[in-house]
Amino acid sequence: MAKYIGLDLGSKTIGVATSEGYFSNPKETIRFQENNFEDGVIKLNSFLKKEGFEKLIIGYPKNMDGSTGHRVEMVEDFIKVMLEKKAVKEEQIERVDERLTTRMAKQMMISADLSRKKQKENKDQVAAKLILETYLNSIK
Repeated sequence: MAKYIGLDLGSKTIGVATSEGYFSNPKETIRFQENNFEDGVIKLNSFLKKEGFEKLIIGYPKNMDGSTGHRVEMVEDFIKVMLEKKAVKEEQIERVDERLTTRMAKQMMISADLSRKKQKENKDQVAAKLILETYLNSIK
């Protein structure tokens, strides 16, 4: 079975989820200095080497009207650093529309009655889980 890793990229965090089937599991949140993607990629790369993977699914934050903007540029900059550092090959990357995943993640955690502190700690990895599940559902 293929192993997939889902990412929800922020300016200071990377939410990470993994899957070896149809369900994904939130794994961790990687923290780095704001907009220091080199540091983020180094930290992510050690996770990727430890876990192994076939596909890296990264949230692509389009605007609600489908256009791209500053957040998509940020993701592309991050991907460029990953490729330069050889953390991943271009053919391993899948970009997935992530509109509303952070909001859905927050709603899931509220429904699960998690404290605000737990919600803040886990929102990025839960969003990564939703991004990864979006991809998994598209390939069924």
